[in-house]
Amino acid sequence: MATKTLTGTVARVVRHGHTVYGNPIMSLVFDDDEWGVSHRISDNASMVYEIENPEFREESHTFALTRAGRISHVIRER
Repeated sequence: MATKTLTGTVARVVRHGHTVYGNPIMSLVFDDDEWGVSHRISDNASMVYEIENPEFREESHTFALTRAGRISHVIRER
């Protein structure tokens, strides 16, 4: 079974509060999404602390999705 992915440049990061462990709950909106649909990041994923860095707004990245359709991590190609 192939891993599901999303690829795009982050246009906006939306904060929704925090988890019971105190980690931020966030969603992403990609710049090429004409409808402005947000894609939720998995609860307690470490990437919530790096997603607002300029590199995600400046170039396209590929994100892996969980079975539930939430973003779990950035796929780093070497």
